[in-house]
Amino acid sequence: MTRNGSKGGNHPVIIRPFLVPVILAGLLAGFAAPALAGDPGVLRIVTEPGDAQIFIDGKRKGNSPSEAGQSFAIKLDEGSHEVEAVKPDGSTRELYAKRADVFVADGTMQTLTIKLTDKRPSAAFVADLRAKFGGRAIEPTMVAIPAGSFRMGCDGDMDCVSDEKPVRTVTIKPFEMARTELTFDQWDACVADGGCSYMPDDTGWGRGNRPVINVSWDDVQTYLTWLNRKTGKTYRLPTEAEWEYAARAGTTTKYSWGNEIGKGNANCKVCGSQWDYKQTAPVGSFRPNPFGLYDMHGNVWEWVQDCYQNSYSGVPTDGTVAMRENSCYRVHRGGSWDRDPRYLRSADRNNYSPDFRSNYLGVRLARTLP
Repeated sequence: MTRNGSKGGNHPVIIRPFLVPVILAGLLAGFAAPALAGDPGVLRIVTEPGDAQIFIDGKRKGNSPSEAGQSFAIKLDEGSHEVEAVKPDGSTRELYAKRADVFVADGTMQTLTIKLTDKRPSAAFVADLRAKFGGRAIEPTMVAIPAGSFRMGCDGDMDCVSDEKPVRTVTIKPFEMARTELTFDQWDACVADGGCSYMPDDTGWGRGNRPVINVSWDDVQTYLTWLNRKTGKTYRLPTEAEWEYAARAGTTTKYSWGNEIGKGNANCKVCGSQWDYKQTAPVGSFRPNPFGLYDMHGNVWEWVQDCYQNSYSGVPTDGTVAMRENSCYRVHRGGSWDRDPRYLRSADRNNYSPDFRSNYLGVRLARTLP
């Protein structure tokens, strides 16, 4: 390595093990190695994976080597520095890691190993989204759901499960429900505007008019905060009772079209559609239910607001949300592209931790009437 007598040179260096065996031995042991007195400190950066873009104090300095046994190194003034590493992970996302307070002392050489474990939207993709959406929100088309009462739960020969009992009469106030599941376009508008830092993966199936997937209940709360701020409206998740009432749409059968799954009515494991057990379908690909709602059965599970209870005993009968004082698993409804038909029943229930994400989990919004 060539000595540079001027401090603050910020010259990147590739350190090769066979050139500095004594110093490298100290570095591999994880300790700062001695350097020549009066020199600025040298920070040696190893990234996992390699070939990552290196930023120091917000300025691009180069790339970490991709070959094993090599590293990126740079001379820095004594003090604390912010180090970032970024590596594209496909066309829409990048791996990312940041160390906010890396101290480098004069006359020393030290190693910083960075594992790129976080993912965020790539800068190029966000720029494309901003050009596409221009900072605007894409509001869902809402359907007015009339007030009414229904029998919530399952009894008789309907593939019932214990947590769908006891059946009881629930009264619902009028509200609005989104005509379709929330789409990637609607979510990506939030990413483009900076309201959502998390950009869900589309699993290679495409974005646009497909239902957004890989979103947790917690992620949805962030999206709703942004959407309501942008629009001045009160979008929310439906309660579990509202969801079942809207899915049934006045029917008492397993599905809104009858007791048999049939063919071409929905997207599930064996529903007879071109997307069965492969991937999501674009929203609105099947006939709507009597309320005019699409994909209430299958395609993706839909988060609702309620905490999960293992029975309906003591659960409100006025259509309001069932909550607990402490944290809870959240309910999702409707079944998905990879599930058997029994999971698509109007009465079927499931639940996950609010931070759980999957390519069969999406969301549909509701809104309280003024």
